[in-house]
Amino acid sequence: MNNSDLIDKYIQKTATPEELLEIQRLLKEDPVFKKEFYFHLELKEAIRIEENQKLKKQLQQLETAKNSKKLYLNIYKIAAILIIGLGILWFFNASPNYDKIYAENFEPFPNIVAPTVRNHNHSENKITKAFSLYDNQNYTAAAIAFKELYDQDKVPYANFYYAMSLMGENQFKKAIESLENPDWEVSEQYEIYTYWYLGLAHLKLGDKDKAKDYLHKTIQANHPMAEQAQKILDKIK
Repeated sequence: MNNSDLIDKYIQKTATPEELLEIQRLLKEDPVFKKEFYFHLELKEAIRIEENQKLKKQLQQLETAKNSKKLYLNIYKIAAILIIGLGILWFFNASPNYDKIYAENFEPFPNIVAPTVRNHNHSENKITKAFSLYDNQNYTAAAIAFKELYDQDKVPYANFYYAMSLMGENQFKKAIESLENPDWEVSEQYEIYTYWYLGLAHLKLGDKDKAKDYLHKTIQANHPMAEQAQKILDKIK
């Protein structure tokens, strides 16, 4: 089986235990395979986020069409309430809904490190356990496991997934502290995604200026996430 087939089976979650072991071996020993593996996973993630945005937009359009008649009948009443309660100026210059924008764009970063395999050494078992918790969306336990990996073994990507786990648990301040940790040497592989998630986290907390700074960094990197970052900037400017 060639490398492309192995990667496809991993992405489709149809790889056998033996194939997962082979993938793990190639990730360690074959730089060309590793580069191709990460490229396909990052491309899949970018496509998935874009497809999610399209689906959400379609659902919103359907919901709008469904309720259009009701909205039309009540539009004068709604406008009157808004004008009286909040004023004309607020009505036409309302701030964007940061919570909504965050919900529309946040997706936990996929596991591109550790296929779930068994019978490895102690360090690899800890890595596998952490990612198993993460893949099963047990973010509280995953955060603890990744924090231990980073603090004890200095596994560089553990800090990134620790922050992802925190965001999965809505602990945005701690996630920001982790991703902005000056002692963490972020690898090139995660650098742009770090900007992206920091932008989302700051936006969720209502800090538009810092969110814009990180989203601009995402755009300047000519990365697959640049287009999505620009869409958010257009909404919050």
